[in-house]
Amino acid sequence: MKKCLLFLPAFLLAGIIYAQTDCSDIIISEYVEGWYNNKALELYNPTGQSITLDNVYRLIRFSNGSTTSDQDPLYVLPLTSTIQPFGVMVIIQDTTKPGQDTMVWPELRKKGTWLAPYDYGGTTPGGNCVFWNGDDAVSLQKKQTDNTWKDIDIFGEIGVRPLDWQGGTTGAWTDTKPYWRGTGAYLTKDQTLIRRHNIKFGIDRIAMSHYGDSLTGGFPNSFYAFAEYDSMPANFFDSLGSHWCDCKTSQAINELQHPGELTILPNPVTNNQFRILAFSPVNSVEVLSIVGQSVFFKKYTSLLREVTVHINNIPAGAYLVRVFSSDNQVIVKKILIH
Repeated sequence: MKKCLLFLPAFLLAGIIYAQTDCSDIIISEYVEGWYNNKALELYNPTGQSITLDNVYRLIRFSNGSTTSDQDPLYVLPLTSTIQPFGVMVIIQDTTKPGQDTMVWPELRKKGTWLAPYDYGGTTPGGNCVFWNGDDAVSLQKKQTDNTWKDIDIFGEIGVRPLDWQGGTTGAWTDTKPYWRGTGAYLTKDQTLIRRHNIKFGIDRIAMSHYGDSLTGGFPNSFYAFAEYDSMPANFFDSLGSHWCDCKTSQAINELQHPGELTILPNPVTNNQFRILAFSPVNSVEVLSIVGQSVFFKKYTSLLREVTVHINNIPAGAYLVRVFSSDNQVIVKKILIH
């Protein structure tokens, strides 16, 4: 199934731009709200340096429209470990211990790189955190030099519990204004949402206020997932584990300093497309099977150093990419298609 894409003019995206600089700190790169306990959050490091999370970053689930969950240790999940440059951390529930009601599915478990405690209603700090079901806001916070915590990225809208189509409390944010009243299709329930590659920094509470003047029950134009995310259906886990972001693209282009150099992102290839970043302008691209059969060919008359290759209907597996540059060079790279 293809992603659901939506083009937004620049003036719409301007409402969520704030003072944080591009590619400067961790962002939420993927949100999974699957069936049962199949919940996951992917965090992406858009910088060229390793980022250690210990005692500096934490995750909070603002449950059912709460504005005070950050004061309840059960909903505050301290993060540890290190995210490598342009790497990710995939957070899932630790349902591996005996006595849990529903195990995380094996295909999601193998994607997880960091286990959050599973202790809903218990006493473990953070034990209630990774339990979102479409109507909870999730905040990534960072400790400041004065020991206060600042939202550096938010999924959803803190303080708003979106309604369902009957006005009840089993809803989610939708694709129809004002996005929280239950009209339209749910975007944050039974969905996987993947951050778009051109998003280089997160959203904070100040940025959320740009959606509109506050009203009782939420902003008139509340959290609209399609502003920054593409959607996949429930229980889609294939894209977890790597993230394609223009932060890496920009650095990759700068790192190409000699004729014949190129980079392919992402690799392994996901979502039926990849980018080629080359030292010299690209003339044409061919994809071949391992035995040499051509399965894709396209000529690029624009002669750019960066091109996007769409490879619909090519089976998963290992392939060779042959890139012909405008200075008559031929470069061959291996890719994996998921």
